[in-house]
Amino acid sequence: MKVYLEITYIMNAFLILLTFEILCYLLNVRMAKKQLCMYVLSYNISIFLLYVDVFLGFLFIYDLIISCIFFRKLVYIYYPIYIFVYISLLSFLSFSMPGSCLFQGILLIEEMEIGSYMFLSLCLCLIVYLYVSYCHLKVKPGEMIDVTFQCTHCLGFIDNGNKVYYKGYPVIFISRSLLPSYQKIDTMMIETANQKEEVDIMMLDQIKIHHYLLKNVYVGVMSSSHYDCIIHANILGGMM
Repeated sequence: MKVYLEITYIMNAFLILLTFEILCYLLNVRMAKKQLCMYVLSYNISIFLLYVDVFLGFLFIYDLIISCIFFRKLVYIYYPIYIFVYISLLSFLSFSMPGSCLFQGILLIEEMEIGSYMFLSLCLCLIVYLYVSYCHLKVKPGEMIDVTFQCTHCLGFIDNGNKVYYKGYPVIFISRSLLPSYQKIDTMMIETANQKEEVDIMMLDQIKIHHYLLKNVYVGVMSSSHYDCIIHANILGGMM
């Protein structure tokens, strides 16, 4: 079987890029172009596993290590969905493209026939379509967006500087004036631009942020904020 490493590398890069774009839609994730390029280059190093025939499934361990480095506390969300989408695309292309096979989780193409070019073109069109649609729908950091909870409506500020997590989950902050009564589950000390402040932590059963309905969200009740609601950049399943 004659395999071209360059074609295999390019095809695998397209698959990884397409996987992350689909992941953006599944998790409402916002990723910059530099991030996508960095992920594609890092994950696509797996192409060299063709020369390391250690054991079946070694690619999954490599991807898990890379995912832990990039996503850390959110790896339990990103990694399973990434693997599911990637393997689904991989299996579909392997089944549909003649002269191809799977080895160590990598698609090997023996020769580029008309069918291979057609599927490659389809992948490129899908990548461009998803990216254009994603750019059209995304919310920019710093924008004020609608937030609704407990029959209360306000405007939320997307703050990239909000890096507060509680038990590994992102925390949004809501003004105490909008929460006349709440059930405190914990307290934590946070550091704002001007001071350190102790805030109460509560859980909202559901909150609607920019047309997305989220459930069981941790909220920090603040008294010193200039905004009614400060939204964590990672609250919508990943990055807004």
